[in-house]
Formats: sequence, structure tokens, C-alpha cells
Amino acid sequence: MNERRNRRLSAVGGVFLLLVAGGALVLLGSNAFDAPLLLGQLALMGLAGVFDVVAATETGLTDRWAWYRWSGAGNVLLGLSLPLGFAESGGLLFLLLIGVGGLSLAAMGVDMLAFHGKYTRGERLDRTGG
Repeated sequence: MNERRNRRLSAVGGVFLLLVAGGALVLLGSNAFDAPLLLGQLALMGLAGVFDVVAATETGLTDRWAWYRWSGAGNVLLGLSLPLGFAESGGLLFLLLIGVGGLSLAAMGVDMLAFHGKYTRGERLDRTGG
């Protein structure tokens, strides 16, 4: 039951990320190409959304790679995307704080990818068959 809830949350988060990234691209239009860091942030955010949606579904992709690893990869991509939108803002302290938050999110993703959630979930997720 816990796995089902986590996968549903992954779906909600993934759809949200796709909506945010897609909406920003639509609103910015061709101006998005004038800001390469912002474009990179939106691309990473959209890809993180795709990974989270894949994590929530039962497909051949989740048969090959466990759902929580897809979710972990999405967390890594989202964590990498966070500071990109603020890199050119000039506020070094704000960029540092966002960078620490992004690094924390990426570290949780690495735990899901490499250690099956052992450190962030308290137990390995591959015990239940993934």
C-alpha cells in the first residue's frame, strides 16, 4: 500500500512538473532561447516530470528499472534544475540557498538510484520486489 501511495505522489509531481515546464515554454515562446540557463532549467524540469510519470506507471520501462529508480533519477534532474533559473539573478546568497536545496534533492535521488532508498526511506525498497 505504501508503494502505491508513493507512486501516485510521483504521478502528481511529474504531471505538475510537466505543466510548469510546458506552461513556461508556452508563455516565453521564442524568448526562451534567449535565456539558455532558463531553457536548461525547463528542460531538466520537464525531463524530471517525465521520469516521475514513468515511475508511476506499470510499463516495460518499470519492468527493466524499478519505479523508485525512475523517481530517484527525476529527483536528481529536478535538484540540478533548481539553481539554474537563479544563476543569473545576481543574488549570491539566494543562489547558494537554492543550490543547497537542489543538492539535497539530488542526494535523495542518488540514494534511490544507488542504494534503493536505504538512507532516505529507512529500508531498502528492493526488499519488496521493487
